[in-house]
Amino acid sequence: MKDSSWGRLIGALVAPGETFRSIAERPTWLPPLLVLVLLAMAVGIVLQVRTDPEEMVRGQFEMMKFDVPQEQIDKAIEQAENQSMAAKAGIVGIGAVGQAVLFAVVAVLFWIGFKMFGSEMDYLRSLATTLHGYLPLAVGMLINLPLMLFTRETLTFEDAMNGGVLVSSLKALAPEDASSLTEALLGSFDLFTIWTLVLLTIGYKQVAKVSTAVASGIVILFWLIYVVGKVGIAAAFMR
Repeated sequence: MKDSSWGRLIGALVAPGETFRSIAERPTWLPPLLVLVLLAMAVGIVLQVRTDPEEMVRGQFEMMKFDVPQEQIDKAIEQAENQSMAAKAGIVGIGAVGQAVLFAVVAVLFWIGFKMFGSEMDYLRSLATTLHGYLPLAVGMLINLPLMLFTRETLTFEDAMNGGVLVSSLKALAPEDASSLTEALLGSFDLFTIWTLVLLTIGYKQVAKVSTAVASGIVILFWLIYVVGKVGIAAAFMR
């Protein structure tokens, strides 16, 4: 399993130590990238098709800190309602490409970070480690898809903002009148995110050949920077 490119998709989840040692010897990145991107596209298409366009537009404007003229809101609703399936697929496709680019950038950051601590890991191994480390997100999407398709006739704006109907973060404990800042912070503490952080730590310890302290320190540092950025955006632009 650990020596097969596709077998590593399971191996990274159930036997990460052995799998990442194998990745250190022979890195592979295409299978996890395809799985993550295709699942993200599937989730995105379901959200586009099953969420009411008017509710989506009104929800987005209501979240903003600045007021928007009603005429502009009505025009945006009309455009959303008249949007073709091809246009919706195009939006999802652009999002998928953006996600692939994001993974590549994250791998660059980890590569540079571990280089600063003396690792001789190359970029390809960093990319392979990043993508296999993010596979818990694929598990979450696999659970999310049937829940969206078979437990709801339509999806709400809140479902769309949460990326589906699967409840896996502390955001579910937020009061109804919680601010966007509070929701962004609580949403960062997610079961699949924590699983990802653990896998990235195990993975980079093996592939970058550093100590557990260094691997966990760099992984958690980058995650904290991400959380601060997300909360900062919520504080600046959302109610």
